[in-house]
Amino acid sequence: MDNKTITEILASQYKASLGMLRQAVGKVPDEQWNNDEYNNPNWQITYHVLWATRYYLGANNESYVPFENAIEGAESLGGLQDWENVNEGIKVEGFHTKGEVLSFVDKVTNNLKTTIEALPLNDKSGFEWYPYTRLELHINNIRHIQHHTAQIIERLKAKRITGFSWWADENQPQGW
Repeated sequence: MDNKTITEILASQYKASLGMLRQAVGKVPDEQWNNDEYNNPNWQITYHVLWATRYYLGANNESYVPFENAIEGAESLGGLQDWENVNEGIKVEGFHTKGEVLSFVDKVTNNLKTTIEALPLNDKSGFEWYPYTRLELHINNIRHIQHHTAQIIERLKAKRITGFSWWADENQPQGW
């Protein structure tokens, strides 16, 4: 299989994962978007995913360009490891609205194929803590989107909100 085909598949799977995230975000009730029921509210998990997706689509740490109006420190969900708290001591002020994060989804999705093509798939990831190829980094990045999308979906299902379709590729499924 050639790199052009692999790039098209990766772009399709990114779009499928981001489509499922968009669908989940659309079903979060307003009162559940930014509340203190969980350690990390739904908006912050969504922002974390989009921040990381954009970050790892880049060449390296230095190439990252934050979203316009990004909230400092919101990408960190906290945890026990040093790498989970890169902005320790920063208090997250405010929150991103659904409209803002959905525009971030669009920013990540636009030119996705070109972004993937810009860095050779067999090169190193560009991030020393991920000692594998760019191709494997893309797969890891897609898995990360799905991990947190499932987290949000599970929260919603616990509140009896259902109807989440599985996107096999970049095309939204019909009649699910």
